[in-house]
Amino acid sequence: MLATLDRRALLRAALVFLIAAVGITAILSMGGAAEAATAETEAVTTTATSGGTNLLVQNLFNGIVFGLLLALASVGLSLIYGTTGLSNFAHGEMVTFGAMITYFLATPQEVSFPLLPFSFSVNWPFWLAAPVGIAIATFFGWVQDKIIWSQLRRRRVAMVQQMIVSIGLSLALVNFIQWWMGGRPVRLVTSIDPRKQYGPISVGNVTLISMAIAIIAIIGVAFFLQRTRLGRATRAVSDNPALASASGIKVNSIIRIVWMMAAGLAALGGILLALYQQGIGFDDGTKLLMMMFAAVTLGGLGHPYGALVGSLIIGVVAEVSTVWLPPDLKFATALGILIIVLLVRPQGILGKAERVG
Repeated sequence: MLATLDRRALLRAALVFLIAAVGITAILSMGGAAEAATAETEAVTTTATSGGTNLLVQNLFNGIVFGLLLALASVGLSLIYGTTGLSNFAHGEMVTFGAMITYFLATPQEVSFPLLPFSFSVNWPFWLAAPVGIAIATFFGWVQDKIIWSQLRRRRVAMVQQMIVSIGLSLALVNFIQWWMGGRPVRLVTSIDPRKQYGPISVGNVTLISMAIAIIAIIGVAFFLQRTRLGRATRAVSDNPALASASGIKVNSIIRIVWMMAAGLAALGGILLALYQQGIGFDDGTKLLMMMFAAVTLGGLGHPYGALVGSLIIGVVAEVSTVWLPPDLKFATALGILIIVLLVRPQGILGKAERVG
């Protein structure tokens, strides 16, 4: 469950990531043989990762970027699990939904409604379409909890059944998005982001802005959880819903806020991910779901700060592994790291050991 963050937890999270980064960097510094295969590896890299003078350092940087964007969605998934105990398999579609809504609003087209006598045109600038897309996704999170999840909680439906419902919702959403936007990937912006050289790293301005937005959003979530009344109530609901309710906290209202926040963060992550990888397909959120679950499990179930640490480790391992392995295996490598860590520390990096039985 969601644990209260103290200074020791922060230091432990920072130390874990620092050790991982230093260890990877030390390995990379010995990889002189890998530099001979730079051109071949760059040719098969699936994301915008080429351009740096040192492929190893470039991929390490790309892993941090990908980890930050993954963390936006993973933190929301962890909050949902922490407050409700539900593993939401439809969360990946919220990543795609936010990006697709933004693409829809920013693309010139005529919008009409069946049986209604009016239509309107959309061709909004991206800076306006993105916040509106996030707002619509946030509202959709409210709708989901209002219509589905609150009703299931009220009827005391078991978590296994709720998880099956989330799988069905995931399938419905991914097929709806495919019907709505088609099966081809779409680009939110058509302009090419020029890349600049910073030492051995090549990076575009859009990537730097995406990193900054992701960091600000994560800091905002931490501030909300630690410094606001709603955030403290959220932690209380996660730790003990019955005691929180007895203390006067409206548990269902807090859970609804969590669903809205999780949907908004996932939409933001989807938009930034679409900019980073220069496009997004209807099923990209589904493909990303396993990485989100891996990050949440690696960091500690129900612990949003653990989800951040887990996302950074997953991102770094996935991107750096492409130096030696085919890019198609990078997610498999990340899941392998998850298995190894859980064998040593079953509760995850920041999770607390619990007595079973």
